[in-house]
Amino acid sequence: MTATPLTDVASRLLANVDLDHGDLADSVMRMPVSSYLDAERYQAEIDEIFLKVPLVTALSVDVRNPGDHHALEIAGRPIITVRGDDGVARTFINACRHRGAPVAACGHGHERRLSCPYHAWVFDNNGQLVGLPQREQFGDVDVTGLIELPTAERAGLIFTVLTPGVPIDLDEWLGDMASALEMLELDKLYRHEVTTELQSGNWKSTADGYLDGYHIGYLHRDNIGLKAINNRNTWDLYGPHVRLGFANKPIVTMRDVPVEEWDLTEAMSLVHYIFPNVSISGQPNRLTMFSRLLPTGVDSSLVVQYHYSREPIESAEQRQAMETRRKLYAAVTGDEDFSTVMQINRAFPAMATDDFLFGRNESGNQNLHTWTAKLAGMPL
Repeated sequence: MTATPLTDVASRLLANVDLDHGDLADSVMRMPVSSYLDAERYQAEIDEIFLKVPLVTALSVDVRNPGDHHALEIAGRPIITVRGDDGVARTFINACRHRGAPVAACGHGHERRLSCPYHAWVFDNNGQLVGLPQREQFGDVDVTGLIELPTAERAGLIFTVLTPGVPIDLDEWLGDMASALEMLELDKLYRHEVTTELQSGNWKSTADGYLDGYHIGYLHRDNIGLKAINNRNTWDLYGPHVRLGFANKPIVTMRDVPVEEWDLTEAMSLVHYIFPNVSISGQPNRLTMFSRLLPTGVDSSLVVQYHYSREPIESAEQRQAMETRRKLYAAVTGDEDFSTVMQINRAFPAMATDDFLFGRNESGNQNLHTWTAKLAGMPL
């Protein structure tokens, strides 16, 4: 079974507007506040989820050509995804096999060779050791290259398991989410060179915001909430992953227009949340924001935002337009979403014996916590 087309999502959103409510879960879910605070639980989430399931480490267009690479750190693991001369994207531990120094700085780059700054050991873009200064004085070398991680590419995204040797099966992991992602045509994007890094609180409370359609008309009432008909969302749950639809005000003008003629970009907004930590906001033929949520401790996380266009960003005017958009979303999420998350986190100790409630209109949040508990081997 494949994901339903976007016209189906739009039709369901209009039906929800007419019904005066969004898609509804079977019941309200209770979640102990202590589950956000528990250090043992947090470590289980890192060990059993972030280090064992396929994570998005790059978009295919981030490493479009041989030698293109993207280096970052996830859950304490420094990694680098590189496009090889053979066209294959691979991910390695970003650490020289000699003494562990990084072979590339964090961020996007292009190098024909990856060179360690400490002793100048050199690796090619397939991860193989190809240079070692004064090798005759060093002695025996029993390594052939960087430590490679299980990696696969699908729907314009590169997925990696951060533990060497763990099998990667994207068909099983993504399920019908794969076809939902293919509809986005992520392989046709062009990246804006400037990224945004924003501090937030606990990774699950930060993820709660990405999966919550309920708050848009309230927390964001003066900006992105102005275009929305609040709390009329559709939810498509693909295992741990979610496709979330938002009704926009112009959708009501389309009741008498054949759905095939609808301007979907005006009628609705879309968020695809790839568990556990990636949000993709956008539609085909539209600007796209890719957000990566990085846990940094029980009560902290870092969110990195990347912006993409549907055409090469070459002129000063195009770069300025993208930069204006980047700053807008940095302000909206940083000043509103993440500042609220950190205020919520400060209330955790006072509420430690209480439960949070996730309503029938918050299916995405319920799904997040159900799967997090299941995969971490923890009670809900």
